[in-house]
Amino acid sequence: MICKRITYCLVILIALFGCNSNKNSMPEINESEYENVVLGDDLIRIGMPDRLDYLIDKLVLSDEMIGLLAETDKSLFDETLLNSPENAKYYNTSRTRAVNMGVYGAELNYLIHFSQSQFSMKYVVASKQIADQIGVAMAFDQDAVREYQSNVESNDSLITVIFGVYDNARRMLKNEEQFMLSSLVIVGSWVENMYITTTLFKRIQSTSLKSKIVTKILEQKDYLSQVIEAVELLDEGDNVFVTELLQSLNAINKVYSDFGDRLLSEKDVHDLEIEIEKVRTQIIKVN
Repeated sequence: MICKRITYCLVILIALFGCNSNKNSMPEINESEYENVVLGDDLIRIGMPDRLDYLIDKLVLSDEMIGLLAETDKSLFDETLLNSPENAKYYNTSRTRAVNMGVYGAELNYLIHFSQSQFSMKYVVASKQIADQIGVAMAFDQDAVREYQSNVESNDSLITVIFGVYDNARRMLKNEEQFMLSSLVIVGSWVENMYITTTLFKRIQSTSLKSKIVTKILEQKDYLSQVIEAVELLDEGDNVFVTELLQSLNAINKVYSDFGDRLLSEKDVHDLEIEIEKVRTQIIKVN
């Protein structure tokens, strides 16, 4: 239960528990759910609200990799893998801010799973700073920050606080102008989960754990394709950052395609790690 609930730390949209039984199928479009938000007809027609809900629900699959690593071997924690929260002030466009809010959310997930919540407050502050800048300041109000601060010794309480924060943020972002930002937060979270997992993979001593992680890495192939499709549908081709990000995500997708249906070797995971590290470096880069 904790593993599923902590997923809501990962993206600015997350509010819904439970996953579809078939991870490769898109949910049915339900327009009535969105009658109180501002949406363009084209977004409804292509089912974008439901596409994003689907991606939010299935992000649990990459979260589970971090949870499995932490549950099996807490010594794998490596603080040097994290993007510095100090970088938050240097992201100066809405798109770079959104994708790094996703990164910081994934890092909150990483910190809490590995029982490093005493260091997590600075990542809450970084997330709040970005939330203020992209128009969801009310989600990270002072009451929420104070509550998080006062519960820093209780992982379950921290999960509850973050759940409430991101629940609020999700509702605030569900409008036509913010859909691209929403998708970029998802991208940032997914990339960071994959970066941490593939980087730590070579340090795993347990053969059993490696086998479980390989299975979960393979589960991400279809999810990545759905992420790319959502971003491409929202992309108007007028933003260099998004164009380059799509190129990098497609490079990761190409590596996945080259694997075919075989079980991954350590070299395969390393090949994937190389491409993921490239896009992660691109995402967190400061000007």
